[in-house]
Amino acid sequence: MGWDSYRNKYFFGYHLYTFVAADSPYDLPLYPRLQRASRHDATSWVVSAREFVERFRDYTWDKAILDAAHDALPIYEYLHSRSIKPFIDLNLRSTGSKGVQKGDITFSPTGIPFCKKGLEMKDRGYDSTRGRRKYYCPLVVKGVVTCDTPCSDSPYGRCVHTYTKHNPRLFPPVARNSNEWVNVYKRRTTCERSNKRVKEDYRLEAAKHRSTMMWTVRIYGIAMCQHMDAWYKRAI
Repeated sequence: MGWDSYRNKYFFGYHLYTFVAADSPYDLPLYPRLQRASRHDATSWVVSAREFVERFRDYTWDKAILDAAHDALPIYEYLHSRSIKPFIDLNLRSTGSKGVQKGDITFSPTGIPFCKKGLEMKDRGYDSTRGRRKYYCPLVVKGVVTCDTPCSDSPYGRCVHTYTKHNPRLFPPVARNSNEWVNVYKRRTTCERSNKRVKEDYRLEAAKHRSTMMWTVRIYGIAMCQHMDAWYKRAI
C-alpha cells in the first residue's frame, strides 16, 4: 500500500519512478522503473540509482536534481563519494533543518554562518581542490572592518570555512542561495513534463493490466515513443 498525495488516497500496487535527462531539450526518460507503492521516493531513488550504475557503467553524470523528498544525508554522502553535485531542495520539516552550532558559530538551516552580531557572513567562494567554502565578516567594507565589536584581530575580519565532507547536506559544493543553484534547479521541471507526457499524452493509466510485466512493457513502449518524438522534432 502507498499514499497518493495527488488523489489524496491510498492505493495498492506500484508507482512509476523515472530518471530523466535534465539537460535534454526534449525531457527524455533515461531509466523508468516500477517501485513498490510502499517505497518512499528517497528509497526508490537509492534502488534505481544502484541499478542504473550497475547496468550502464559507461554512463556519466555530474549533477543530481531532486526535490525535498530526497533530502536525506545518505543520498548526499553517496553523491559526494561519486563526485556528483547534489541539487536537492531542503525539507524544512526535517529535524536536520533547524540550523547547527559549531563552536561559537551558528549556521542557518541552509548552511550559512552567522557572525556574533547575528548577521549572515559573506560568501567568498568554493575551493573545489579542498572541498570547502570560505565566508568572511559581513561588516568588511573595502578591506576595512567597520564592526564596533570585532570578533577577530585580523584586518580582514573573521573567516569561517565549511567543508562538504563534514556535512554534504548542509554544505554542498554549490550554495543554495547562489545563481548557479537557481539556474540548475529550474531544470527539475523536466521530470514533471516527462511524467505529463507519460500519464496524460500517452495515457499510461488507461491500461487495465494486472501483470507487472505488462505494465513494464507499456512503460518502456511509451519511453520509446518519447525518444521517437524527439528524433522527429530534431529532424524537421
